[in-house]
Amino acid sequence: MTVSVDELADAVESRLQARGLVLTMGGEPTFIPEEPEAPEWNQEALGPEKLGYARRLAARLLQEVYPGGVAMQVFGKQYPGEPLPRWVIRLLDRDDGVPLWTRLDILLLDDGPGSNTDHDARKLIGGMAAELGLGRYVLPCVERGDAPDRPAGWVLPLDRTDAGWVSDAWPFSPHDPVVLESGKCPLGLRLPLGDLDERHLHRALTIEAHDGELHLFIPPLGFEAFGALLRVTERVAAKAGVRGLVLCGYEPAGGPPMSGLGLAADPGVLEVNLPPCRTWRDYDRVLERITRAAYAEGLRTTRYHLNGQIQGTGGGAHVLFGGPSLDENPFFARPDLLGSVVRYWQRHPTLSYSFSGQYVGPGSQAPRADETLVGRLYELETACRGVDALSDAADAPGRSFLDRLFRNLVTDSSGNTHRAEICLDKLWNPDAPNGSQGLIELRAFETLPEVGVQSLVALLLRSILAMLADRPYGQDLVRHGALLHDRYMLPTALWQDLGEICEDLAEAGLPFERAWLEPLFEARFPVLGRLPLAEGELLIRQALEPWPLMAESTEDGATSRVVDNSTDRLELSVSNPALLERSRVLVRGVRLAFREIDGKAVAGVRYKSADGWPALHPHVPVQSPLEIEVLDSSDEVTARGRYYHWNPDQPLYDGFPRSLAEAQQRQRARWRPSEVAPGTKRTPIAPSYSDESHFTLDLRRQRSAADTR
Repeated sequence: MTVSVDELADAVESRLQARGLVLTMGGEPTFIPEEPEAPEWNQEALGPEKLGYARRLAARLLQEVYPGGVAMQVFGKQYPGEPLPRWVIRLLDRDDGVPLWTRLDILLLDDGPGSNTDHDARKLIGGMAAELGLGRYVLPCVERGDAPDRPAGWVLPLDRTDAGWVSDAWPFSPHDPVVLESGKCPLGLRLPLGDLDERHLHRALTIEAHDGELHLFIPPLGFEAFGALLRVTERVAAKAGVRGLVLCGYEPAGGPPMSGLGLAADPGVLEVNLPPCRTWRDYDRVLERITRAAYAEGLRTTRYHLNGQIQGTGGGAHVLFGGPSLDENPFFARPDLLGSVVRYWQRHPTLSYSFSGQYVGPGSQAPRADETLVGRLYELETACRGVDALSDAADAPGRSFLDRLFRNLVTDSSGNTHRAEICLDKLWNPDAPNGSQGLIELRAFETLPEVGVQSLVALLLRSILAMLADRPYGQDLVRHGALLHDRYMLPTALWQDLGEICEDLAEAGLPFERAWLEPLFEARFPVLGRLPLAEGELLIRQALEPWPLMAESTEDGATSRVVDNSTDRLELSVSNPALLERSRVLVRGVRLAFREIDGKAVAGVRYKSADGWPALHPHVPVQSPLEIEVLDSSDEVTARGRYYHWNPDQPLYDGFPRSLAEAQQRQRARWRPSEVAPGTKRTPIAPSYSDESHFTLDLRRQRSAADTR
């Protein structure tokens, strides 16, 4: 029975409600500008252009999606080699409609130059201190080694009790100012709090002028105190005519339900951390509104590569699932649900590869458990049986038990718990900040060019979880072995696997139509070339390649590992399998062996597409272009074409494609059908396959026609 998307969404929510589960979902779509040429849109996380886009997007969202909300610029994670923690612009909005902030013109929500000075910082903090009745507690702050009359900013020790606002006489003065710790972070993070004894207040408000901007650092406060301080700030700033104000510091603790999101600096992209949504419809609505706002600010979800390859941004669009509270969390209430997710995901490689980006396999940001260490699959299976035992236990286990079961098994090969297909970093990990939120993060999902398709993928995942909540999945894990990086690198195999998932969902009464995702597969695995034949055609389609990690290298004191991206993979298929009874297909003179997948005759071709270092196999020359030929039963060539991985006309491209049309033109130009002189014959070279490469001909291990000349 065919159903609509809305009908399926309703059925999914009904199924979850019948089981007494409230399953929240969120995500992390990413965006890039139309011309992503700066380092911050390629490898770097931080950059002024990205911050400007984030601020402008925040302004639009506060106007269109979160009126009455407020923007704060806070710090996220800091990684080795990065000078500062990565910034995050947090949008906070009360669900009850009570405004937190009304004067957006006061806030700095663009990348225009500011004109604020130290005098403006002193004026603002003086006005706020007077409004709070704490004027005598304001102190100047100086950088280490600077004179007292050259303040870097101002500090007001500040807290709120039941009796109202309170401050403290710190042991400093205008002539003996607060000396800041060295660094480039806001003043509020560089105060010498460790030098104060216990009787002094250890939290404070700071204000500084920074490159024409006014940065106001809010200390840790409860929600009511936070809201009251915002009202004082807005009132004083409006009276003083302040512009270019940046609110930073700490978000409030506790309080009424809040919505909002984060705009985060991430390598090569601007990441949006969506708020938790209670239904797929809510998720779909939020994702669509945010994407529309991002496009209005000149951001996009598509990246054009030099050779015309068209993909998503290259950043993650991870999907997170959890509950409205820890007490209502479905994974803690039903530990078997997590075990079912682990088992079902491992059985279906399409969930690992079909919705990711360029990087798949053990060198990616979301490797499967069976792509990492030998023996891990056996131990993961044992852990799943541990979950089964919980169902028979008289007492429910503590929340930490699930973390202890899986933490050391769902990691990459180095033991990194974040780089995993099913990431449990935020489930119940008390060792990490924000690590105990009851969330599982499905990381093998990257931003797709079309927001509607992105949302459909999220519906597929929610449908699977609803099915598993209704029908726990207890089958043992599958030993895919070499098939993972052979058969399941081919789009036909992944499409077949997706069909099996859809069959499971239909049997469970949640019919997800595989055809809904056909446009995604056509974009993810585009047709690169066609050879017309007498009774059909030969189709050349992009496949996947699991680029391997190289050995550690050290540069400028930082240790890193890169991937070898010098190989590529294609899938060849014939529209009419009967053609293979009297024809043969050669690639670089080597005869292809076609295998049956889902009733189709397909063959993978792996080849060295480029030179580079570090990379494997320097003895193998570049094998692009690939000459593809069709022979009849007498070995006469009936069709021929060449596929180029790179520019067929010159060594370099003139910059990145500026439009979809230009990218498509570059892609088409890399396929060159050619005329065949009558009577041209070719002697096929026998292929060499192996257990690791049964569905794919690895040309790096073949003796090609070029080698025999």
